[in-house]
Amino acid sequence: MQNLIGRLGIITLIAIGVTFTTGSVSAGERCSPLSGRCFEWPLVPNGTALEIISTSGVWSKPEGNGPFPAIIIAESCGGSKPAVDEMWPAFFNSLGYATYTPRILDEFGERYCPNLRFVASNSNRTKMLRILYSALDEMHGKEYVNNNSIGIIGFSLGGILIRDAGEIKDLKSPGGNKFKYAINVYGNCTLLERQGDNIPTLMLLAERDTAKGKHKMCEKVQDQGFENMLWHIIKDAYHAFDDDTQTNGKTDVAGNTMEYSKDATNEAKGVIRNYLVKVK
Repeated sequence: MQNLIGRLGIITLIAIGVTFTTGSVSAGERCSPLSGRCFEWPLVPNGTALEIISTSGVWSKPEGNGPFPAIIIAESCGGSKPAVDEMWPAFFNSLGYATYTPRILDEFGERYCPNLRFVASNSNRTKMLRILYSALDEMHGKEYVNNNSIGIIGFSLGGILIRDAGEIKDLKSPGGNKFKYAINVYGNCTLLERQGDNIPTLMLLAERDTAKGKHKMCEKVQDQGFENMLWHIIKDAYHAFDDDTQTNGKTDVAGNTMEYSKDATNEAKGVIRNYLVKVK
């Protein structure tokens, strides 16, 4: 795990195999490889307080009255799975953390991401950010939660949303709250333009993840990246290594090979446990 400090002149954004490259595009824009159209970036203006949206999901907490540090769990394109609904909440509860897993895809009437266009849509991802930041306010409303220590962990799609949030300077929830830190699991080492306001982030990468460019980007930023970003590559791990329903090497909508690994999951837990000691 290494500190990453600095920035690159050309920024490439990799979203589950979808790559947005600034290149000759003017500042404040990105161009979609799917449609060829350019659009404003970041998703919402700096300093935005996102509009509230009602959420539903799975709540979990340790025994006792607290107050406990807490973590919002942002699901992948696989939607509701035992990993995000049961395994990870149980793990965090064992460390003394309360958790909430909002049903992001349910708000779109989907059980999983139907295609890449769904993920690449600015309006969809803006709504997803509203869900996560509304969930943050809901977490703040719980008497058993320590409001000064609420982070977020995101898997694949959830990691993309963490990246999106990190690019928006001074992004707030409807109630004016912010996440203290973020954990991006099998996401990417995308550079963010406004690293000074970037959420402190742990990147957990899978060595055999097949999304194009993930590890090349990490190599580029190894000696330059962010002072508040740490990253760790889990050897021999595939995308969705923590999902014990992935046992046949299936691929997701972006072509990522998904394969469960108990060893990789345990390694990830160890890295996360150590990280939380630093940011709690």
